[in-house]
Amino acid sequence: MQRYKLVIAYDGTAYQGWQRQPEPAPTVQRTVEIAAGRIVNHPVTVRGSSRTDTGVHAMGQMAEMEAETHLEPNRLRRAINSRLPEDIVIREMTLAEPEFNIRAAVRKRYRYLIWAAIDRPVFCRHYLLHYWHRLTLAPMQEACRLFVGTHDFAAFKGKSDERENTTRTIFACGIHQRGPLVVFSVEGSGFLYHQVRTMVGTVLEIGHGRGGWKPERVPEIIASKDRQQAGPCLLAKGLCLQWIRFGP
Repeated sequence: MQRYKLVIAYDGTAYQGWQRQPEPAPTVQRTVEIAAGRIVNHPVTVRGSSRTDTGVHAMGQMAEMEAETHLEPNRLRRAINSRLPEDIVIREMTLAEPEFNIRAAVRKRYRYLIWAAIDRPVFCRHYLLHYWHRLTLAPMQEACRLFVGTHDFAAFKGKSDERENTTRTIFACGIHQRGPLVVFSVEGSGFLYHQVRTMVGTVLEIGHGRGGWKPERVPEIIASKDRQQAGPCLLAKGLCLQWIRFGP
């Protein structure tokens, strides 16, 4: 039995997240497991590093699996891809190093896309949030800088996140605009359930200036540990997991 390391990309629109759920709920994990099992002729468990939510996309989900096969990794990858639907692809597959631990991620990067214009983004509607209110970029950029550091992000987590440790480190956070496309990106040691989408929702409130929201509100929200103080949790479709890094 060989252990493999995978990099998987998927359009999360049709799936109820990465994590396997009771049938018939469609999930990315189960879809990959079924395809891989058909190729190697035995049940396969695929373990992901990040449990992306319903509707969230990924360019670089990291996963591992064990399989017994004579196929070398790239041929196995192509064979499994031939059984996958068009909205999932294994981008890379290699033999996992003995010390590789899928739960030992040290840094993850997410991106959130916003279409800031009156007209709807018809052809990209599954991958970004349509936001038609006027935005001011400078205070949004300042708000992003104030997220950087090690903080207790209890005010930004979803109700269903029951983890006691809500402290996370944000290594980088920024936002920029190219025409109507606004791109938010954040790199951190890990993220709570709904944390990134609520961070972006807070930044948009500041950019819109609704209710006098200013960048300095970010540390106040963090200090409050009160979810009611933060901005809204935005739609999942604008969020994409870009990559995951692992330590020694």
